[in-house]
Amino acid sequence: MVRLAHTEQERTRGVLLGAALRRARGPRPVREIATAAGLAEETVRKIERGAVPTPALFTVAAIAEVLGVALDDLLREVGQASEASAVA
Repeated sequence: MVRLAHTEQERTRGVLLGAALRRARGPRPVREIATAAGLAEETVRKIERGAVPTPALFTVAAIAEVLGVALDDLLREVGQASEASAVA
């Protein structure tokens, strides 16, 4: 199966999603979040730095649940930031 390259919009949203999750994590260690979400620490790190532009929904949902962030709020924040960066 050939995987298509990510679009610039997908890459931008991935970076914005990662930044939003990083802010929500605050001073808590990545290891704590990853363990609680049942994920590898490196997976959380990659998502936070935008290296995974389109992470799996269930992965994001697991992280968001541990952080106490509603997916709707996360989607809204990323969407608004994405629109603002597209206008700029």
